[in-house]
Amino acid sequence: MRNVFYPAAILCVAISMGFSLPAEPAQSQTSRGDGIFTPVISPVAAIDKTGRPMTVEVTQPEPSFASSMIAGKLTGDSYVIHFPTGDAGGACIYSGTGRYFIESTGSLTFQMLADCGKLRRGYSYMICMLDASLRCTEAPWWYFKDRTYAITNQGVVINGSTVRPWRDAAEAPQQLQAMAAKIKAMRDRFASRTDPHVVHTRFISCRDYHPETKSYGIHEFATTCLVKSLCNIPNVDSLRDGERIDWNSPVGSYVKQQNKASDLSNWVCWMRTQ
Repeated sequence: MRNVFYPAAILCVAISMGFSLPAEPAQSQTSRGDGIFTPVISPVAAIDKTGRPMTVEVTQPEPSFASSMIAGKLTGDSYVIHFPTGDAGGACIYSGTGRYFIESTGSLTFQMLADCGKLRRGYSYMICMLDASLRCTEAPWWYFKDRTYAITNQGVVINGSTVRPWRDAAEAPQQLQAMAAKIKAMRDRFASRTDPHVVHTRFISCRDYHPETKSYGIHEFATTCLVKSLCNIPNVDSLRDGERIDWNSPVGSYVKQQNKASDLSNWVCWMRTQ
């Protein structure tokens, strides 16, 4: 078993797999929260020209934020732009709505929206990283860990039933195809899955969250063993990468046995290929 501890603030280094993040212009007033326990705060343009697949705005879509993103509630910060002719913006107030979009890095993101005078601001949290098939390659992060997310041409599907439709339904399939190609190109630069000389190993990856310190630990359990009869490792062939481990399954029982933890309420595990 391999164990690693991460402060959430180094998320961009820990999980971006070496992807280069686009530089933010100095005037964008973007705040780099960790995106897990604290939001990444950024301006929201009236017209999004990034080409990112983005859903319509939805009222109170995420239970974890139900008490914080109440319409009319102050966010606790402000957004002001100083012009020669005067200032624009002001204290930020939650609109009560949020939206989902796919970042250029391949991150499925949830963003709460706020009005700051006549300006808008977004408070974003990462749900999961996507693969070239637009499926989560990992279990959803802290605020989303008890839910499932899937990408379709119709929208973001939550828990297998609730659909948050794309804002531009006609353009969505083309945008999704372009995003999938971009993710594949980025991952191909850092992986050699097509190289017959590279041996890839499957792991059970787990995170145990410590919200009080805004940190998390990573634990990995091997699924191969030289003498299988001695290791008692369950078969994982039917589990795809990113699929969450059920604690009541043979694989879940194996993880509980290996880590000897009595409280797994803040743990989440999934399959991963390295």
